[in-house]
Amino acid sequence: MALANFWTKVSRNTSVAVEATSYDAWLRARVQAALEDARAGTSQFQVMQAAQALIDAKRQGQFKRCAGP
Repeated sequence: MALANFWTKVSRNTSVAVEATSYDAWLRARVQAALEDARAGTSQFQVMQAAQALIDAKRQGQFKRCAGP
């Protein structure tokens, strides 16, 4: 029984390692794609203005879903 338990743990650890490696590759690809993106970014000021407008609208009960950029 102990040997079966050992192999179950090995199998789980291998599965976790494979998932971690796969996630790492996916994340690195996403970061690289973002770094290579030539589109103009949105400034922090613009984001904060939009967020404040959303907060103000919710406070006044006038919230409507807005389309993203």
